[in-house]
Amino acid sequence: MNYLKKYPIKKLANIIEFYWEFEGEFSDVYTYKHSATASVNPKLAFQCEEGMTMSKDGNKDTLFTSGFQFQTNSFYQMSAHKKVRIFGISFQPGAIRLLFKTPANLLTNSQIEISDLLGNEGENLQDKIINCSNMEQRIWVINSFIEDKLILSHYKENNLLNSIHTIKFHKGNVNIKELSSLYCLSQRQFERQFNGLTGFSPKTFASIIRFEECVKLAYLKRKSLTELALSAGYYDQSHMIRDFRKLTGKNPKEYFFEDHSIFFV
Repeated sequence: MNYLKKYPIKKLANIIEFYWEFEGEFSDVYTYKHSATASVNPKLAFQCEEGMTMSKDGNKDTLFTSGFQFQTNSFYQMSAHKKVRIFGISFQPGAIRLLFKTPANLLTNSQIEISDLLGNEGENLQDKIINCSNMEQRIWVINSFIEDKLILSHYKENNLLNSIHTIKFHKGNVNIKELSSLYCLSQRQFERQFNGLTGFSPKTFASIIRFEECVKLAYLKRKSLTELALSAGYYDQSHMIRDFRKLTGKNPKEYFFEDHSIFFV
């Protein structure tokens, strides 16, 4: 099983967080299982070798060949019992709004096949990506696609992107009222505009960021759950446990029993 992550060129850093490629050969005996959790990052994934399935709320479906998995405050299970190879793009929060002019809150918790969102353009992009022979070629194709999209959308950086950077910099531990005042907006105006840009209220966005930082911290440093909770900015261990159950469907011990370290190297 291999997982490779690469980062974008500077001019696309506000659109793309990173590119990734996952490959593994599995079977009925050696089955791959992964708990996908809440995330502020929309994703676009291409199954270059299909075999991944998704389970949510007791329903199991074969994952589309290529499609968007938008920002989510929910969780689901991924699994495979055959050879799979997937290339994906993890977008920055706000990127979908900038690229496609669609309010992000209309897409939260959605998974949409690429042809359903982009039509023939999406099918052509899928063919190009799947026919590439390596990750570098796929990155070049997706970069060209995104650069063209930015031109067509008359890309203009949204001032509220700075609020996203602020929440991420402080690892989710921010005062939303104070943050809204920096943009000369009432808290209600700020929350409405932020929701359209990221798909979440600022409070929900911050809680997911804090959770994601907590998970990263757990794999970087060995700490007790109490130490981990305080280091991540939770009030106490109970606060952290509540967030984990809401965002992963598991308590911290159950979640960390599954080894996710490959994704945090």
